[in-house]
Amino acid sequence: MKMRSSIPIFSLLAVAVFALGYSGNAQRVRPGKVTSLQATTDKTGSHPATSKIAGPALITCMNAVSETPNTQPAPSCHIVAPGFDANLIKGNTAKATGAGDVTLTCAGHGYLRCDARIS
Repeated sequence: MKMRSSIPIFSLLAVAVFALGYSGNAQRVRPGKVTSLQATTDKTGSHPATSKIAGPALITCMNAVSETPNTQPAPSCHIVAPGFDANLIKGNTAKATGAGDVTLTCAGHGYLRCDARIS
């Protein structure tokens, strides 16, 4: 083998070893924390769900159902959070404005179950 042709091969090999061995300081961005809440209402009363948030967050009513068919008004999630206190129908989102407690209760008639997600 000639000396001239071994230099490019050696250089390529050195670059490959360096590239494979160098990890760098790259870090992945961690996804935000997601919390699920589930509340119910039955013959003994309301059973709310509560969670703490560290700052502003989005709260989504994922589901609200009643064992009584065709109830009016339709079942909903009642959310109490920093800067927000209202009912959300399934699929709607609210914004909490700061740190504090988030409380989910079910609103409607009959035995109820509701689910919310904090992200």
